[in-house]
Amino acid sequence: MRHHCKIQIQVTNSKQSSLVLSLFFFMLFFASCNNNSEEGQIITKDNAPTNLLEGRWRGTIGLGSEDLPFNFDITEQKDGKLKMTIINADERIDVDDVTFTEDSVYIKLPVFNSELKGKWHPMRIMGEWHNYAKGDDYSLSFYARHNDSTRFDMRTVNDPTANIEGRWSGMFIAKDRSGKDDAIGEFKQDGEVISGTFMTPTGDYRYLEGLMIGKEMNLSTFDGAHAFLFKAEVQEGGDLVGTFWSGNHYVADMHFSRNDTASLIDPHKMTLLKKGHDKFNFRFPNLQGKQVSLDDPKYKDKVVMVQIMGTWCPNCMDESVFYSDIYKQYKDQGLEMIALAYEKADKLQAAKPLLEAYKKRFDIQYDMLYAGKATKDAASESLPMLDEVKSFPTTIFIDRNGDVRRIHTGFTGPATSEYDNFKKDFTAFLEELLKEAV
Repeated sequence: MRHHCKIQIQVTNSKQSSLVLSLFFFMLFFASCNNNSEEGQIITKDNAPTNLLEGRWRGTIGLGSEDLPFNFDITEQKDGKLKMTIINADERIDVDDVTFTEDSVYIKLPVFNSELKGKWHPMRIMGEWHNYAKGDDYSLSFYARHNDSTRFDMRTVNDPTANIEGRWSGMFIAKDRSGKDDAIGEFKQDGEVISGTFMTPTGDYRYLEGLMIGKEMNLSTFDGAHAFLFKAEVQEGGDLVGTFWSGNHYVADMHFSRNDTASLIDPHKMTLLKKGHDKFNFRFPNLQGKQVSLDDPKYKDKVVMVQIMGTWCPNCMDESVFYSDIYKQYKDQGLEMIALAYEKADKLQAAKPLLEAYKKRFDIQYDMLYAGKATKDAASESLPMLDEVKSFPTTIFIDRNGDVRRIHTGFTGPATSEYDNFKKDFTAFLEELLKEAV
């Protein structure tokens, strides 16, 4: 026998409908007349699960006028604790820090200083995503439901009438016209399912996943730092035109055209040594507070890579994973590496826990130094021999004689088609430097 609740809802504003429905479902599943469709039985206080249900979930982050969807799995570990695995196309992000206090759940996301927290029911979570890297008061609404593998709302899906697979060139123009960014989009399409990324001169937008609904492209990603949503329509002339949301703090118009040969500016020509400077140096504290400089004996007669980065930066994370392996492979051949971390915290002691956690997670065996606040202006001021720090990350290659041989701006990560070629070029250049005598 099934029990039913009769509830009427009247929505007078379409922008309020998503929130109203979320509240409705959340209240519905806490009510005694709840029905567990998977078990075919009513969940009561006495027989309700005492944890989030395992399986696939669908989450949404509220961006104001739009909701950003993403998927995740909940699994129970051998120790009885829960693990959340965020899914973005080919990427899987394991989240092990899931804790409960009575009716609240706290999900601390790895690497980036952010957290999902809210009220929970075995099949629902309603709360907020807090991105502390953007400030203590930066939060967006978060809602999730169990047993939903859709990305975008399947009720609105029409068979795709356009295919966007391939390479596109175009730009993002801020709605307030404060700036614009050239970019290359590259996408794969299998029926209505699409994936891909956008590459800019300073980095890529990592793993995007979504649906082609008629002529409309819908893509999203959520990784704890990025909360990206793209909606664009293929126009009569073939161009892809629409809107890009980054959290609730940035909205841009986007306009792209097919271009199989599209390319971006050479990353080795974006950041340069200023005229009159032929050396690169600095002095910053390591995690123990000791001042470190390239003049230290440790770096004498070594090839040195200096990584300008931050623990808050997703492209820096991808780069750090790669560099951690590179250092282990080549350190016995004369390679040294130093990460200059520009952080949201304005003091070493405040940044230290994040830096230590980052170093441990990616098994980084090279030095990490606290270099200052996480702004391009602050980085440029602290490294006056560079004309400008245009991107986090940026890498400086220094030969055994202490001469700067290459400066690479940005990072082309594993979500792009160019990653393999990047690694080949990188490795060939590094091996060439290591073979050179002092």
